Formats: sequence, structure tokens, C-alpha cells
Amino acid sequence: MTLLRHLLTATALLSASAQAAQGVTGTAFGFASGTTGGGDATPAAPSDISELTSWLSDSTPRVILIDKEFNFLGSEGKCTDCECCVPSSNTCGSSGQNAVKQNGSDWCGSYPTTTCTYDNAGIEGLEVASNKSIVGVGSSGVLRGKGLRLVNGVSNIIIQNIHITELNPQYIWGGDAITLDGTNNVWIDHVKINLIGRQMFVAGYEPSHHVTISNSEFDGQTSWSATCNGHHYWTVLGYGHNDQVTFANNYIHHTSGRSPKLEFNSFWHAYNNYWYNNTGHAFDVGENTRALIEGNVMVDVNTPLLADSNPGAVFAVNSSDASTCTKALGRTCVANTLISSGTLSGSDSSVLSSWPSGESDITVRSASKVVAYVLSNAGIGKLNNGSGSSSTVAAVATSAVAKRAGPEDGAPFVPAYSQAGPGASAVPSQRSWSWRKVSTNVPAPTGPPADEPFQGLGAPVQGSGAPAPQATGGKPHHHKGHGHGSQGSFGGFGF
Repeated sequence: MTLLRHLLTATALLSASAQAAQGVTGTAFGFASGTTGGGDATPAAPSDISELTSWLSDSTPRVILIDKEFNFLGSEGKCTDCECCVPSSNTCGSSGQNAVKQNGSDWCGSYPTTTCTYDNAGIEGLEVASNKSIVGVGSSGVLRGKGLRLVNGVSNIIIQNIHITELNPQYIWGGDAITLDGTNNVWIDHVKINLIGRQMFVAGYEPSHHVTISNSEFDGQTSWSATCNGHHYWTVLGYGHNDQVTFANNYIHHTSGRSPKLEFNSFWHAYNNYWYNNTGHAFDVGENTRALIEGNVMVDVNTPLLADSNPGAVFAVNSSDASTCTKALGRTCVANTLISSGTLSGSDSSVLSSWPSGESDITVRSASKVVAYVLSNAGIGKLNNGSGSSSTVAAVATSAVAKRAGPEDGAPFVPAYSQAGPGASAVPSQRSWSWRKVSTNVPAPTGPPADEPFQGLGAPVQGSGAPAPQATGGKPHHHKGHGHGSQGSFGGFGF
């Protein structure tokens, strides 16, 4: 046993050493194809948060190794007893989210004021310059208390295998994990994000071209929920004009909205993602956005696609229209699978005819392989399970994943694909499917976030085991004014 232990330790050290030597694992695919980051620069690890901050923002191409936790909490002091407000969504006191009042923004409006204490470092992310690769080593790469900010025309950036966490999760406007605004060629891969005050990912008003978000985990479990149910609401927000985003092989769980919310003439290709336990809505597609949604699995997602008064074009593939893609894309599309979820509709084929060129080297798996693959690969410390590159990686057998213990952040629902087979698009009968359920004692939302009430959630899907939250009325109300004060996790955005 002692010899075996030494061998295992040596193997782990060699693996970590090999990764440190090579930097980025795999190659960018999708819209981010061709992104090289720091290229062949010699990988190096900064010694402290000061050196990390300097390396990220300088003009030198770099491969920056995140080989430990870089803790920014307290590094810029605290704002003590500062002005905040209590939005109408916070009906649960300390387990909800109050909001930081931003300079130059009227987001708080007439909401009751209160005081709060928050960490200054989380409010705005670390500036990242062009030609950088930011790569975690093993499972050690953590940014605590501060996110990353890619703005003002930066390009050619890779963010891989890091964990971003603890950005004032108690407060709306407490900070965004990853911010893009006016970028080109960005690959975000094998990243885990949790405990964030505002958006886990946000693309601002300026175009972000050629972006891929892959093999990443968006973990919404929180003690401070805008929907008062232990689920994070502010997940993925695409607000850029003419963004081009590939969103593939990601695990999005325990959220209650904006998973993602997309606007303004952008193109999003979402494929082979696994959504689990969303008590509100997943997709919210509006304002001329075009979304191609294929080969995904949704389990316990109350509203897969939110109705909108000004919807964009959505092509959500089912088994009957998969061949529609052939003429436009040169291949058949892959049907989505929904289990104990609402309806994912959308058959606007104009999405395909207007699809931009430049998305390449993608492999869309059958939905029957998605859950096993995503749980094995998405998040930090899993680079050796699948590079996330353009190459095809064999999926782990579903039966192997089904044997996992299922904690809340593990695999609470593992579909066992039996008779339904690949390409199923409707909620299967219990005779065709089976799944294992582990603790899901999360109460239904008692109210919406202040700027976006729930609507149209409807009745529960048969076999879901729990009633759906009821609508609280009204169409979404979006605050789109934006200021430019010193506070605000994205230049004071008012949404």
C-alpha cells in the first residue's frame, strides 16, 4: 500500500508538472477558433496578487499559471456602512440579496435604503490585456474575491481551468466574475464560477466577436438568493451588439434565471450543455438575437425558454426538424432532451440562413451522451478528462456516472438512457427513462428579482415531483440606463 501511495503521488506530481510546462491544454474551437492567448511564451506563475495584477494588464504576451489561491479579499479595503437598497425581490431578509447603490445609476430608484458592508475588490475585475493565457494548475487555481475584466478592444485571450468565487455574494452589484465588452477571440474553458454578487458572465454593450465558453461549471448554490430559494439568478448575460458566442459542454445548475439572457443582434450557439435544477427560466432571448440550441439536456428546468414581448429568433432542435440544418450548415442538427422540465420551443429557421461564418471545429454529440460527458469534464481540475479542444473525446459511460454519490453540487439527477435513445426531444414517459433523485428540498421562489419578475411558468411537467412556482404577473421590466461611477460591476450597468 505504501508503494502504491508513493506511485500515485508521483503520478499526480508529474501530471501537474507536465501541465505547468505546457500551459494551455487543447485548442480553441467554435467561434473562438484560432485564439492562441500567450502563444509560446514560457509559462510562469506570479508570486502574489500584485504580480498577478501587473502581468495580466501589461503589454507582454504571457502564459500565466494560477498555481494556488490568489485571495483578493481585503486587498482594497472594505466599504463599511455604505449606502445600499432593499429591492422588492428581497422578501426573505438575510437569505436574499440587497443591492449596492451605484454612483451615477438610479437602479435602486425608490427602494428603501439601508447600509451594508462589502469588499471593494469584488466590485470591479482585474484588467486583462491582449495576448494572455490564464491557466490554472491542477485544481489549485483560484481567484477569490475578484473577477476578470476584458474591455476596450482587447483580443486573443484564453482563460482555462480556474475557479472564481466569493465576490460579495450577499449583494446585487457585488461584482461580476468574467466581464467582456468590446473583445475579439476569447476562449473561456474549464472554469468554475460560484458565489458571485451579480453576473457569473456578462458581455456588455460593445461587440464581443469570436467567443467560446466551454466545459465550464456555473454553480448557483448560494445562501443569498435574489429569488429567495437558494438559487442564483444572475448567471449569464449577453448584451453585446453582434456578439458571436459558442456555448458548449457546460454545466449550469441551481440557478433561477438568466441562464442565459441574450439581447441585441447577437449570435449564440448553445450545444451539449447540461442544465439541472433551474427554478425559474433558462433562456431569455430578445431584441433580434439569434440562438441555435441543439443537443442539450435539461433536467428539472421550470421554464427552458422565457416568453418575451420582443423575442429574438430561436431554433431549438427537436427530432422532427434536425435535418433542417443540412442546407445551411452542411450537417444535421442534434435534438435536445428535456426531463421533468417545461417546453423548449423555437423553430425559426432564419437563424440558420443568417448564421455567420467562422464557427469551426465543433463536435455536437447526441444528447444521450451529454450528461456523462459534462459531469466528467466541466469545471476546474478536469483537463485530463477531456481537453476541451476541437478533437472528439469519448464520453464516459452513463452507468459509471450513475454510481457517483450525488451531493447537491454533484449529480443529483443522472438520466439513465434506455429505450428512448439518441435524439429524443419530448419529456419521456417513466417507462422509457429512469433517473435517480437526491435531495431537492429547495423551496419555490417567493418573488422575482426587482428588475425581472417571473412570468408564464405554468403547470409542472408530469413526473416532476413538485409543483411549479406560480407566475407573479407582468412582463419583465429591464433597467437599461447605465452610469459610469466608480461603483458597479460593469461600468454601472443598470440591468
